[in-house]
Order: sequence, then structure tokens, then C-alpha cells
Amino acid sequence: MAELLVGAQQMNLAGLSERETAALVRSRLPRPPGTGFAGACRRLTAGNPLMLVELVRWVRDAGGVPDPEVLDTAVLPAVAEVVTRRLNRIDPRAGRLAEAIAITGDGGADIPLIAHLTGTGLGETLMAADLLVRMGLVADDNTLLLRHPLVRNALVGGMTLMARNAAHLAAATYLHERRASAERIAAHLIASAVPLDGSWPSGVLLQAARSALATDDTDTALRCLEHAARVASGDEHRQAVLGIVDTRIRADRARGLDAAVATLAGTTDEVIRGRLLERIGSALYGVDSPEEQQRVLNATAAAVAGTQVALWPQLHRIAWHLYDCLPGLTSELIDELFASRPDPMADSDGTNGTNGLRAAAAAMGALCRHLTDEAPEAAVEQARRALGRPDAELCLHPLARAAALTVLVDNGHHEEAAAQLGDDDQAVHRPRPLHRVLLLPVAARIALARGRLDTAREQLGECLRELVRHGVGPGAPARVAAMAALADVLISQGENDRARMLLRRYRCWGDLPPSWHYRDVLMARARLRVADGDLPGAARDLAELYARNTGAGLRVAATASWRMHGAVLLHQVGRSDEALDLAREQLRFAHRAGLPQERGRALRALGRVSGGPRGERLLRAAVRLLRAEGSELDLAYCLADLGPSVTRKDRPDEAIAVLTQAIGLADRCGARPLIERGRQLLVLADDRGPRHSSLRGVLALTARERQILIDAAHGLTNERIATTLRITRRTVELHLSSAYRKLGITGRRDFPEIFRDPGLWPLLTEGAPVPRRGVPAVPGRGVSEPPSPPFGLLPGPLRHRAAMRDRRAGHHHERTHPAVCASCLGDSPISGGS
Repeated sequence: MAELLVGAQQMNLAGLSERETAALVRSRLPRPPGTGFAGACRRLTAGNPLMLVELVRWVRDAGGVPDPEVLDTAVLPAVAEVVTRRLNRIDPRAGRLAEAIAITGDGGADIPLIAHLTGTGLGETLMAADLLVRMGLVADDNTLLLRHPLVRNALVGGMTLMARNAAHLAAATYLHERRASAERIAAHLIASAVPLDGSWPSGVLLQAARSALATDDTDTALRCLEHAARVASGDEHRQAVLGIVDTRIRADRARGLDAAVATLAGTTDEVIRGRLLERIGSALYGVDSPEEQQRVLNATAAAVAGTQVALWPQLHRIAWHLYDCLPGLTSELIDELFASRPDPMADSDGTNGTNGLRAAAAAMGALCRHLTDEAPEAAVEQARRALGRPDAELCLHPLARAAALTVLVDNGHHEEAAAQLGDDDQAVHRPRPLHRVLLLPVAARIALARGRLDTAREQLGECLRELVRHGVGPGAPARVAAMAALADVLISQGENDRARMLLRRYRCWGDLPPSWHYRDVLMARARLRVADGDLPGAARDLAELYARNTGAGLRVAATASWRMHGAVLLHQVGRSDEALDLAREQLRFAHRAGLPQERGRALRALGRVSGGPRGERLLRAAVRLLRAEGSELDLAYCLADLGPSVTRKDRPDEAIAVLTQAIGLADRCGARPLIERGRQLLVLADDRGPRHSSLRGVLALTARERQILIDAAHGLTNERIATTLRITRRTVELHLSSAYRKLGITGRRDFPEIFRDPGLWPLLTEGAPVPRRGVPAVPGRGVSEPPSPPFGLLPGPLRHRAAMRDRRAGHHHERTHPAVCASCLGDSPISGGS
């Protein structure tokens, strides 16, 4: 039967059948093999009895029946001896050719490479290859691939170690000279136990590792990286060491973290040490167990003890609780951590160590100051100082760079933040490290400031997907913040159902955990409830938001979303006094920041909640500022707010022009609810348009009907409205019945359907009487109970002192229609007119 291996030209070599193969395997194994085992043996041997017997012997010597996949790795010396003996008897070149083909692997080899490895000419190689084809050992094509994996294993196993090393290194050099793929070259480099001299192998191995990771082949990537770490030097050695850590963390987070800490303890390279800490800090954000986090941090502390980054574990512990603790307390803990050390950020030397830790701490301290300090200038300057340090320093903690850029963006410095982002907002890093993922919400905020809702939505969605890939849990602050921002964008685009589904998916529709970082969730939820016509529910969310901010010592106006929508939402839910206070504080913030876009937003908020002639003048001033800044989305909101004022003054031509501009801008930004609202307002401005009973009914309401209807929409009972207005309950019912008739509805149960209409509410509240200060607006509270606490930025005593200070400065706010005077605006008096 052994003669079959050298080929019989006049015989059909069919080999044993499946039944015969199974019988042979069973007869020679101590226990029956599993299903599919005999079939795998026949596939590998083509039913050749000699190879079958040797394969079964190899299995028996291994101590059991392995999985069928393991059979591919069997090395059968007897088969190699028979093949090489018969080949050498016929043609010695054929034996060397078979070994060279076996060395090239499963992928096959081109004939010039085989000729190079055997040291024979191309013609002689082809003649020897023809012999192997006629013997049935290789296929009759240009791949020169051995037909039986067991024959290849046997031939390679029969070679000495030195012969294999020489063949692999020769193949790698030949392929490199001919610019073959990095994967083919690297396969020969890592198969050799002896590293190849020269500078090029490390680069090839790193490139092959990247290609393997792109296909999730972590085993091949690790082999390439470990070999590269042995042969590389300088920056390529660092890449290889860090690549090993990244790959191990990617394959198994827990074991990868242990490997990273072990590497950290064994390195003296400051650059590698800093980058390892970056990876350890990022990987810890995907660890849910506090005990596991503490174990890793304790091991890290032991590994960096006595180095320049010895404070890193303590800083990480502080930053881990940034969103759970009070920001003021976090800022104090950061200051105490470095209190006994000089500030190295003032020095110009060094890019690592204490400098890097101080830069990362300064960035997070700037965020805490921005959240709590009434004066934003100090926080912005601190963030700029941190961003002025090298990237390697800020990357010591994944939150640092994102925190500093958030301070710039939330204070209106969008272009400066965009310049600092550079290419970080582009999807060019695959996979993204965590510190780059955390920059995506910053890029989304910049896109929102520019009116690019679709871009912001795409970036926030990408952020959520990347956070999931990094193992960051759904309750982590980073995912909650990105989710809330995405929900806010979806609401602005009119996709309320998707926003609601997103909030429900993250379990943010009911009761929320006590952490202050859920305030963005409450803001999005309040907007969604207002869009659904649920004004009492929105009032509850806003009240909870204010309570969380007050409890954490935060400024309400610290976020751009609140500055765009907060005062308007308060006004819509009946908190007009608090809305005015907030709008004034927002205007003071805009003056301190010195940015036209923020000032335009503040004027728009103040004009919207003030109403009347003063509100119209403020809105016109906001339009001028926002138009000059090119802020399309803010300008669209402002023009849409100006439209009802002009419509009420019976200037249809001007109203049509204003609303048409608002619709065009909203269309470019993708703000569909704003488009619908503008179109409905156009119906009122254009007498030739179709009549809309609800819209026309709003214009037909008397002042008292409007006032009572607003109170009813806010959830007040008829008795409560009667007590507040000092009229009888019957009078309230008559006014409501008249209002219902004009609006074409039957009662309170139709409020959600009516006030979900984006064009009705601004018309209803435009110029409505402002509720008297001190009259509570929370449903269900008795008349004898004390009024609800102010919802603005300042508690009552502080707001009283601020009013006294304004009067001493010569400010003269009107009592009957609260607004600000020209000196509060920091500009010349705003003239009325078109």
C-alpha cells in the first residue's frame, strides 16, 4: 500500500470508503470515536491506508480521541519517511521541492519562490513539480499546494529546526524584496525561531498585526506583535508592546488588564508607562465590579510606586466618582491631591509624569468649576491651559480632554473647540480609543451650534455604538449623557417616538437615580412632554431638574441645551417669573462670555418669555446678532418666535417674510417641528391660506379666556383657578366653555391633542398676563399652602439682593411687564418697528 504514494499510472486510487475507514479507526482505538471523527480522518487522508494507520497511531499515542479540528495538526514521521524516500529514489529534486512547498503553508506558493528556496532553476523546478503532480501529491495548477494537510505536516515535521528556520527566513526575504503582502511575509517571520536581522521585519509584523485585528484574528495579531516586540526598537518597540496590551484587553478584558499592569511594573520607559496608564484607565470604564476595579487600581499603585505617576490611581478614583459626587467636592479633592506639590504646568520642560497628571487634573477641575462657578472666565482659562499641554499628558485620563473641550463648547467657544478637536471628530481611528470616543459628544455639540442636526445625530449614535464596544455599561455617565443628547436632537428633528423609545430603552422614563448627570435626561424629557401636550408632566421634570442642580450646587444655565430651551420651557409650563429670572441670568452669562451667539440666544429667551412690545424689540435684537453670526438653528427659532408678535400687530406682509425665513432655515437644519410651526403660523398671516379652526380660535380668545385656558393646561383645577383669580367657579366654567367652543374641542382631555400642535402654544401665550409673583403653579397644592420655591438660578433672598443691586446701579425694570432695560442689555436702546 505504501507504493500508492509514489503513484500507479494504470490504477484508480480511490482509497478506502467511509465505512471501511470507520471500521479501521474503530478497530485500532481503545474507545469508539465521536460522530464525524472517521469522516475527518478520511478527508485528511483521502482514504489512504498508510496515512490512516499512522493518523490513528498518533491519536492513540496522544491519549484519547481529540476534536476533528485537531487532526489537522498531526505530525506523522512515518509518512514523511515514505514520501521523501520514494521521491529521492526517483528524483532528488522532487524531495527538496516537496519540502519547500510544505514550508510555504496552506496558501500555496508561486513557482519562482519555490525555485528560490530549492536553489534550482525555473525549468528544473517545473520538471520536478510535474513529477509531484503525476504522483497526486499536488494539484495540477499554479498554486503548488500539497493536496493532503497531513503530508505537509509530516514533511515539515521531518525537517530539522535549523532547516525550517533557514527556509522561512529565506522566504520572508524573497517576498519582502518583491513587495508581497505583509501577511504572507509575517507568516514566515513568526514561523522562524530565529529573528531576522534588519529594520524592516518589525514594520512588516506591525502591519500584519493590524490587518489581523481588522478581521478579529487576535491569535495571529498577538503572534505578530510578540515577535515584533523581540526584534523592534525605539518607537516600533513601543507600538508592539502597547499593541500586545490592546489586543489582550480586546480578547479578554480581565486578563488583558492584568497583563497591562504586569507590563507597567516591568517597564522603565516613561512613554510606555504613560500610555499603559491611558489604556488601563480606559479599560476600567468597562469593568462593572467595584471590587475588580479596586483590585486593578491597587496593583497599578504598586506598579507605579516611586515614579512620577505615583498619584495616578488616586486621581482615577476621584475622577471615577466625578458624576456621582458634588462637583465642588471633586474640585476640592483634586486640589488637595496636588496641594503639597508645585504646579508643574507652569514649567515648559517634560511631557509626562507629574506634568501629565496635573494637566489631566486641571482639565477635570475646569469642568467642575464651569458647572458650579457663576463666573465662567476662570474655568475657560483653566481649560485652555490644560489643552495647551501635549496630547500625551491629557491622555493619561480618558475624561481629561473631553472635559476641557466641554468647558469651551458650553461657554460658546465653538470654533476654538473645533480647532482643538482637529481630526478627532473624523472616523479615521479604527477602533477608536475611549478618549477619542468621548470627544464625539463634543463634536456633536459643535455641530448643533452650527445648526447641523443630522451631523450631531450621526456623531452621537456613533458614540453610543463605540461605548458599547468598549464595554461601558448603560448606566455609565458617558452613555447616559450621549443618550440624552441624542434624544434632544431627535426631538428637535420631530422624531418624538424614537426619542421616547431611546429613553425607555435606557430606563430613563420613570424614576431616575439620584446622580446629577441625569439632568440632561430630565431636560430632554421635559421637551418631549411639552411636545406631547403634557405640561404638568413637563413641570414636574423641570422641578426635579432644578432640585438636582440645587442639591449639587450646579448652575442651571451651564449647558447649551438649557440656554436654548430652558426659559421657553419654564414659560410654557407656567413658571413665567422663574423664566424671566433665568433669561436675565442667561443674558448676564452671555455678557461675561462676550460671545454674540450666546448673547443672541439670551435675548431670544428673554424676548420670548417677556412678550409684548418689549419682547418684540428683544427678539429683533436677537435676530440681528444671530444673523451676523450665521447661527442658522438659533436664528430659525428666533424668527419663529418673532412671527406671532408681528402677526398680532396685523402686519401680514412682514409676518410672512419673517416666517418664510424661519421655515427656510429650519429646513436646512432638519428641524421638522419648527418647520411645521412656521407653516401653521403662515396660515394666520396669509388671508388667502386655508382656515385652521384651532389657530383662528386662539386669536378669537379674550384675554381672560386665554389666561384661564393657560392655567387649565398647566393642570390647575377650576376651583384653584377661581381662587387665584378671585372669581367664581361658575365664571371659570363659562370662560372655559367659550374657549373650548372657539378651539373646537370638548374639554381638558383634548389638551394633549391641541397643544401638541407646535404653532398653537406660542400664539396662546404671546402677550398673556404674567402670573403674579408668589402664586404657586404646581397642580394639587392648596391655596393656604406656601408658594412654591423660585425656579430660577437664585433663591429668593439672593434674587432680592440682586434686584436691590440693580436699582442702585440705576436699572429700572418695569413692574407690570418684567423685562430688562437697555443698560442690562449692554447695548443702546432697541427701537421698535419693522
